Amino acid sequence: MTGTAKERRERLREILRNEKRRLWQELRSEIFREQETLHSEYDIPQDMGEQSMLDVLSDTGLAVADVLRERLSRMEEAERKLEEGTFGVCEDCGADIEEERLRVVPYASRCVHCQERSEGPSYPPEGTY
Repeated sequence: MTGTAKERRERLREILRNEKRRLWQELRSEIFREQETLHSEYDIPQDMGEQSMLDVLSDTGLAVADVLRERLSRMEEAERKLEEGTFGVCEDCGADIEEERLRVVPYASRCVHCQERSEGPSYPPEGTY
């Protein structure tokens, strides 16, 4: 591995480490916030309106936690790829994924071009309405 390849790998490792740390902090905060909500004055609802509000808060909190857990799972996969030497390589075309993209989406498995191609057009092709 050349010096620049080693340096890139270390930069990518640091990106993953920082994002994973941030996600864990966010997940802990969300869980704490959810517990606080459930143990607040609304713990014993006075009427159905309050119960509905609790249900929405609870569902929203759980949905956020699920998204964070999914991102953490993707981060673990990215760490595995880093150890294998395949992290930062587009799974479709084999090109290096730009570091700027990995800073924004550390668990990205495709370069921008291949990701856009995989998502397809955001509108139906002309004449297919």
